[in-house]
Order: sequence, then C-alpha cells, then structure tokens
Amino acid sequence: MSVLLIRLKGPMQSWGSHSRFSLRSTEPYPTKSGVIGMIAAALGMARTEPLDRFEGLRFGVRVDQPGVLLDDFHTAHNDAGESMPLSHRHYLSDAVFLTALEDPDGDLRLHEYADALAAPHFPLFLGRRSCPPDGPVATWIVDGDLEDALRSAPWQATEFHQRRCLRNARRFPNRLEAEIFVESPDAAPNDQDAFKLNDAPRSFDPRGRLWTERTVVRLGAVRPRPTVEVPTSPDAPSPGNRRQYRDTDFPADTHDPMTAILSAPVEADATSDKEAEA
Repeated sequence: MSVLLIRLKGPMQSWGSHSRFSLRSTEPYPTKSGVIGMIAAALGMARTEPLDRFEGLRFGVRVDQPGVLLDDFHTAHNDAGESMPLSHRHYLSDAVFLTALEDPDGDLRLHEYADALAAPHFPLFLGRRSCPPDGPVATWIVDGDLEDALRSAPWQATEFHQRRCLRNARRFPNRLEAEIFVESPDAAPNDQDAFKLNDAPRSFDPRGRLWTERTVVRLGAVRPRPTVEVPTSPDAPSPGNRRQYRDTDFPADTHDPMTAILSAPVEADATSDKEAEA
C-alpha cells in the first residue's frame, strides 16, 4: 500500500465538522471532508459529481504546529445594504499539519491527486474560502501504512517553532510535540482513544450535502525528526515573561552614568552665605 502525505500551512485555517447557524467552529486539525474537498477542487470536479473515486482511502493527520485559536465576531450586509445575522467564526492561526491518505490498491490515484495539487484547476483553501495556503501545497508519496508514514515523516513545523520546541526539550526531555490521529474502522468500542467524527463526505452537492461518521483513534504524540539544527543558545526572555533583575545580577564595576553626578560635592550657594553673614 502507498500513502500520500500533504503539508497544510497557511496564515489561517478552519476545519468545521459540526458548524450550525451563527456558530462556525473549527476542529483542532484538518478534517477528511476538507482535504477530500481540496483535492476535488484541484482535480476540477464539480460539486454535483459523485465522490466514488475517493472510496477506500484511509485518512490521518499529524499536528506538527497546533497554532492559536482565534474567534472572529463576523458582521456582513447583503447587496441591498441590509444587515445579515451576526456570527462567531473560529480559525486556527499559524498552524501546520501533515495530512495523509492511504490507498490499499497502490499509488496510481495518489499520483493523480499529487499532480492536481501541484497545478490545481480551482483555487485551494484550507477549510474556508478565506483561508488560502501560504504557497504551493507540498506533497510526496511513500510506501507503507498510514501510521508508519505519519510517525516517520520529517517535522513540517516552521523553523522558529522547531527551535523553540528543541530548546524546551532540554528541560522537558519526555515531552512529545506532535499528536497523530488516524481513521480506524476496526477500533474496539471500548477504546478510550477512539471517537466519532462526522466528516466522511458522501456528497458536496449544494442541494443535498451529506456526511457520515467515521471512527478516529488518537495514537498519541511523537517527536518528529527536526529539519533544523539543535539551537545552542537559550531563548531571550519574552516581554510577557521577563525576569525582574536585581542589583546583584550586574558586576560591581558596571558603568552607571548617574554615579558621577550623585557623588559630586555639593557647592554652597554664594547668595545664601552672604545673607547668613548679614
């Protein structure tokens, strides 16, 4: 079997699976429906086309950089200038994910998907149309199963995030940085790491969109292979966590420009002296 790995990175992302009415939430990682929809757009498929060509694919994701959750209080007006209903929309800022699709029948259609993502027919977006990727979507294909591909792939987080995590690893050597979630239809009902997610697409037709549930298992976290050198210098103190320095933190011979002023002798005022003699 073969696995297509897809790096998803952009200023903002939003992957909803149960958004309703005025609350448009996001999952903490990409959904299968969102990734399949992105590939369908790259292939130039119409929304009304059947999704049979994606049957049998198993989906997984590794959270290489979780990002920050943003809450947008959204207002809008229609063409007539009338106010539309207010909504709350959630986004993931500065996040990086490694998603994967496993095909038990080989890599033929995976190569088709990779070629389409390199030269997409329609514009690509990371969950919502307002969330484009930060550049070409990186893809590559490996042999093996879904779990091994996600565990062994190089770290896709930004260089800054990798260096910060590597510095923290000196203080917390047992901390693992990237969680992995995989689709597992055979998961045991009593598995505490298994849960249901309503994001398996059956139709993108605007007249009748349809999704079904799939079983997802949390495999735990791993420390991916970094793509940057291990930093040798510590982090500078951040503005929100800056240490309060004491006098003993500085050597005794530190130059202080106020020392010469404060140590100078004070000259008496001549006018005051004459008044005192009178």
